[in-house]
Amino acid sequence: MIKKSLLKILILLFFIPGCGYTPIFSSKDNNFSIYELSVSGNGKLNKIIIGKLNYYKGSTGSKIFSVSMETYLNKEVASRDSKGNPKTYRINLGSNVSIKDSNGNINKKLFSESVDYNNKSNKSELKKYENETSKNLAEQISDEIIIYLQSI
Repeated sequence: MIKKSLLKILILLFFIPGCGYTPIFSSKDNNFSIYELSVSGNGKLNKIIIGKLNYYKGSTGSKIFSVSMETYLNKEVASRDSKGNPKTYRINLGSNVSIKDSNGNINKKLFSESVDYNNKSNKSELKKYENETSKNLAEQISDEIIIYLQSI
């Protein structure tokens, strides 16, 4: 019984690598390149986004883009308790991206992510959570920008 199930698992593991699965961001052959990257807005979030986009700067791709973006981060109270104290907050992170290709065509797109979270009594923990959340949102937006550039 154990030998049969072990044999089935080994056969399954043998065929999985041949299914053609490749992660999106691990491809060595990029179909685009960024020759100019300009940013404005929230500096901390721009560093995160630029960190991911710099990989494509100067790479050899059939499509060449100039990318300019403006990022913003808004924190607002999403709900309050009966006393009027903040119960939940919402962080909105957005990036207005303007992409110019080698032919002079300009594409503009807004990338936006938001998340709601509960208030915490310890304000240092709340600030740490907000920083981590905004970092994660910036990484999600940079991934969306990369996917969008691949699809143009």
